[in-house]
Amino acid sequence: MTKPSGGGIKRSSWLTFRRRLLLVRALLRAPATSEALVAMINAELGGQGYPQAAAAALKHDLDALKGEYGCQITYERASSRYALTNLGELALLDVPDEELEALAFLDASLPERSDQPTYAHIRSLLERILLLLPPARQAQHRRKGNTSRRQDKLAAAIAPEIMNGIKRAIKNRRELCFRYCGTSGEESPRQHRVAPYRIYQGSDGNTYLDATLLEVSPLGQEATYAAIDYRIDRIVPGSVALLKAPLPPERPSPPCYRLRYSLTPQIARFYDITPLFPAAQISYRDDGSAEITATIGNLQQAQQLLLRYGAGCTVHEPAELIALFRVTARELSAIYCE
Repeated sequence: MTKPSGGGIKRSSWLTFRRRLLLVRALLRAPATSEALVAMINAELGGQGYPQAAAAALKHDLDALKGEYGCQITYERASSRYALTNLGELALLDVPDEELEALAFLDASLPERSDQPTYAHIRSLLERILLLLPPARQAQHRRKGNTSRRQDKLAAAIAPEIMNGIKRAIKNRRELCFRYCGTSGEESPRQHRVAPYRIYQGSDGNTYLDATLLEVSPLGQEATYAAIDYRIDRIVPGSVALLKAPLPPERPSPPCYRLRYSLTPQIARFYDITPLFPAAQISYRDDGSAEITATIGNLQQAQQLLLRYGAGCTVHEPAELIALFRVTARELSAIYCE
């Protein structure tokens, strides 16, 4: 018995691979009967396609696609058709993260169901593209799509006149004023005059305005020229006004403060006191306590970071940060002390 030559084996393997690739292409277009699949293969490959008794060979190829690549191919008994529902590891397409973001945007923008044929065709095309992605990228797309839909629902709750007013102010580089409901126990909204710079989606799913505070009335804990992230859904409808004053050529810088605080020996000895602020300096005392100094620009953020130490932390300066802690202490006392 003569053994097939190496070239013959390679040619046979290539024909097998090509035949199976043609099957995948056919099933990507639409579900098909076994007869239609065999006819398509033979039309492409001619005498190198399936033999007359093609049923067993076709089943072998379909089983190989499922076993070797994890393709999910189902048989619809009612219509006697095979359908490809998942390519598994036979991913024929991948895209960079920026284009995956674009796919998520399209997916979230299209209605799930529509009577308009154009929408239905676009969604069908989108789903076909997604089917070609590797499983991990498909899962990443689903996560992005869910986030986009949540953000769309939150954005829909924002009055259009608020969003339009903010966008006009940013585009024309003009000051903006509005009444804003803060989160620090304020009884009524306060008037804010700001320099607006951008709208963005936070990791919490809320829509924010990145702006520099120019003036607030009545006065609160915010510092003039502080960079503030305003939750747009907390801006009072009907209060947004575009002002004539243009924005300065460069964004105003928030004030800087010298921060100095101390930690008790219990905290300094047994807790990780890695500096919470850039360029912080730590000095250890003989009793085991520690004093930390740094330069900060955001008082509210500094307060949130230092609150983790509880009563083990004492702030010595700046006075503005001490005032914030006193307000917080009074609010906590009103809740927990009789």
